[in-house]
Amino acid sequence: MSNFSNDAFLQRMKAVAQNRPTITPAPSRKRTRHERDGASSTVGSDDERDEPTMGSTPLAGLNFNRSGPATQNAVNAVRAFTKKQKLRGEQLTQVDAFLNDTPTVREGKLFTLLLGLQNDVANIIVAAPAFSVSPELQTNIRSYALAVMLSPKLAQYRGDLPVQHVINILKKHRFDMPPGIENNPADMQKITAAVQYAFTQDRSSLKKKLFASVRVSQVNEAGVKVAVDLPSEKHQNLFALAQAFVDGTKCRITNSLCGRIALMRDVYLQNSTTSFWTSLDEALSIMRTAANGNEEACDAMFEDLIIADKALHGAVDIVYQATNSIQQEVDDLIVAGRGQEEPGLMNPPINSTAEPEDDGTLGDSEEPPQY
Repeated sequence: MSNFSNDAFLQRMKAVAQNRPTITPAPSRKRTRHERDGASSTVGSDDERDEPTMGSTPLAGLNFNRSGPATQNAVNAVRAFTKKQKLRGEQLTQVDAFLNDTPTVREGKLFTLLLGLQNDVANIIVAAPAFSVSPELQTNIRSYALAVMLSPKLAQYRGDLPVQHVINILKKHRFDMPPGIENNPADMQKITAAVQYAFTQDRSSLKKKLFASVRVSQVNEAGVKVAVDLPSEKHQNLFALAQAFVDGTKCRITNSLCGRIALMRDVYLQNSTTSFWTSLDEALSIMRTAANGNEEACDAMFEDLIIADKALHGAVDIVYQATNSIQQEVDDLIVAGRGQEEPGLMNPPINSTAEPEDDGTLGDSEEPPQY
């Protein structure tokens, strides 16, 4: 047996490739009609020859568009379903009659019932009681209105801006607000009025606390109640005043809040009349102008107010607390509501409509208006 040689095999295959015969494929031609007819008559089984086409009688005799009453099987299936739904006797009779109707009559009955249902829904909506601000919603409004008043991000204390901040919070959490109330101006005005009233109460309450920190009411010889300045040693220090401000709220005593309270008391000592809140907004505007957009300069101004307050009303060490999640949410929503990226005093306030001045006489004991 000879050994296999790769070289020899390679040379052999090359020789075969070079000497291969030329194979010319036979030309193709179309079959004549006679050949096709002959093939169709001989090729294929009996099943193939007898297979019906789309136009043949078996399929043409089927009716896929039933226009008559329902079949008995369908009737039985529907009756079984009606028993599960526990329909009344007269309703079962109506179902049987419906199944025996033609499709046109069924569609007419369905459309008629749909219109009747639409009328019933309209009557229910008309009969619904008028919207009113619920006690639960009033509680939430009061809570968030005070949180907005104590926010160091608030650019002004009067006008539409604080009210809109609370409205934005209510729209986010919904609380007891019905769906789509934003599209009902009359009902939305009731909520706006409740928010405005809450701010009026809060401004009155905070102003009374400022009064109590430096003054006391006394009745003079003529029987008239007058305000008397307390001696400086009896003034409420800044930390105690801040505690009074956050009492009953979820706000914490922060450095920023103490700066705002120090500003309030400084302005109050200069103007404790009914225009106090207007003067406070003017003071914030002056600070914005002086800071010229510099947040650090703004912080330095508030720190100076804190130092001055401690010198006038009692030195006290204040342990500042971190802002909690609720106050942080309010601060963030206030910043977002202004449409500004930079928070704080540097954001100029939006023009707002004037509100009646608060003289500080409105108390919590007064009955709120009906909304």
